[in-house]
Amino acid sequence: MKTKINKKLFFILLAIILIAIFCISVSQKTLQNDTFYTIKIGEHIIENGGIDMLDPFSWHQNLEYTYPHWLYDVIIYLIYQIGGMTGIYIATCLFSIILGTVLFLTNTKLSKNKVLSFVITIGAMYMLRNYIAARAQLVTFILFTLEIFCIEQYLNTGKKRYATGLIIISILVANLHVAVWPFMFVLYLPYIAEYIVATIEEFTAKKYGKEVKQGEKLIIERKTKTKWLIVIMIISILAGFLTPLGTTPYTYLIKTMQGNTTQNINEHLPMVLINNTDIICALIIFLAILIFTNSKIRLSDLCMLGGLTLLMFYSKRQSTMFILIGSIILNKILYQWMEQYIQDIDEKIINSLVTKFGTFMMIAIVIILSLYFIKPKLNATYIDGNTYPVEMSDFILKYFEGKNINIKDVRLYNEYNYGSYLLYRNIPVFIDSRADLYSPEFNEGINVFTDFINSSNLTVYFEDIFEKYDITHVILYKNSKINMIIEDANLEGYKLLKSDSNFVFYEIEK
Repeated sequence: MKTKINKKLFFILLAIILIAIFCISVSQKTLQNDTFYTIKIGEHIIENGGIDMLDPFSWHQNLEYTYPHWLYDVIIYLIYQIGGMTGIYIATCLFSIILGTVLFLTNTKLSKNKVLSFVITIGAMYMLRNYIAARAQLVTFILFTLEIFCIEQYLNTGKKRYATGLIIISILVANLHVAVWPFMFVLYLPYIAEYIVATIEEFTAKKYGKEVKQGEKLIIERKTKTKWLIVIMIISILAGFLTPLGTTPYTYLIKTMQGNTTQNINEHLPMVLINNTDIICALIIFLAILIFTNSKIRLSDLCMLGGLTLLMFYSKRQSTMFILIGSIILNKILYQWMEQYIQDIDEKIINSLVTKFGTFMMIAIVIILSLYFIKPKLNATYIDGNTYPVEMSDFILKYFEGKNINIKDVRLYNEYNYGSYLLYRNIPVFIDSRADLYSPEFNEGINVFTDFINSSNLTVYFEDIFEKYDITHVILYKNSKINMIIEDANLEGYKLLKSDSNFVFYEIEK
C-alpha cells in the first residue's frame, strides 16, 4: 500500500513540475495592448490615493471611467515597480503555472484520475496559449476553475469551506475583472437546471407511482445541497457591492452590450469555426465520445457544455471558458468510458510511467514540446516596435519639449491599437483599447469610438472628424488608409514631422 501511495505521489509531483515547465513555454513575453494602460492605471490609483472614477489619460475632458479591473491594475503596477517588464513576464509565467496546476488538481479531484488529467491539462494549456498574457483574464481563468471545483465539492460534501470559497471568488472577480463578474453566475445555472429537472422527475414518478430511471446516456441527479447552492449564489451576487466601484459590477456588462464596441473589437466577434482547428478537434472528440461510445454524461455537464459552445460561437473570446471548463467535462466522460474496458487503468498506467523509462519519456516529450513553444520567445522583445510607436513616442516627447509646448494641450489623433502604449509613455490620447470609456453608454454624448471606427474605415471623411475634435497632430500607421490618402493625394495642411518604417507623425497647419 505504501509503494502505491509513493508512486501516485511521485507521479503527481512530476506532473506538476512538467505542467509548470510547459506553462512557462506558452506564456506570452511580448506585452499586449491592455498591459500598458494597466500599468498606468495602477500607478494613478496609488499616486491618487484611491479611485476617482475619472479618466486621467485622454485629452478629452471629464470622461468618467469605471476602473473595471482596478485591483489587478494595482498588483501589476507594483510588480512593474519592483521588476519592470521582466517582472511582469515572470508574473505572467507564475499565473500560468498556477492556472495549469489548479486545472490539473481540479481534474484529479473531480475525475478521480491522474494520468488523463495530466494529458488533458497539457492540451488545455496548449489551446489557451494565445491568452496566457499579462491581462486580467489570466487571473479570472484561475478563479473560474476554482469556482467549478468549489461548486462540485460543495454539492458532493456540503462542507462550508467550499461555500465560503465561492463567496470569496465573487468578491475577487468583482475587483479584479468586473467585466466577467456576471459570468460566474452563469456557471451555477447548469447545476440548478439539473436539480429542477430531477425534482420534477421525482414528483412525477411519485404522483403516478413509478420509479425514476436513469437514461442510457444521460445521468440526472437530485443533489440536495443544490438548494443551498442557490442561497450561496444569491449571497455571492450581493457580494458584488464589496468593491469601491459602487454598482459597476451590476451595470458594466449591460452597458457594454448596449453599445457597438463589442461589434468592432476582434476578440468579441463571433467565432468562425473553420479558422479554429483546435476547437474543431475538441468538438469532434466530444461528439465522437457522446455518440459512438456507451459513456454517460450528467445533465449539468451537458447543459454546461451546450451553453459554453453557444457563448463561444457568439464571441470567440468565450472559447477560453469552453476550453477550461470543457476540459474538466471531457476528463469525466472520457475516463468513465475507459474504465469500462480496463479496470484501474489509471493505476496501471502510473505503474508504467514511474519506471525509469516511463519517467524519461514523460520528461522528454514535455521538454521537447516546451522548447518548441519557447524558442520564438527567446529573442522576442517585451514591446513590439512594429506594433507600437516606440521610437516615434521618443520623438513626440522631445519635439514638444523642444517647442516648449505642454503635451497636455496637444490634441493628438491616434489609432486604437497603440493608444494604450502612448498613454503608457505619458502622451494624452484620442482613443485607446479601453473602448467603453469612449462610448455614450459610459459617457453620455461621447462618440469617440464610433468616430474613430468611421474615420479609420473612411465611412466618413477623416478630415471632418479632425475638424470636429480640433485635432492639432496626427500619428498613424504608415500603411493606414488615412495616411495613404494623405500621401497619394498630397493633401495640404499636413506637415510631416517624422516618418519611420511603421509610423508617420503629422502636424496640422491651420
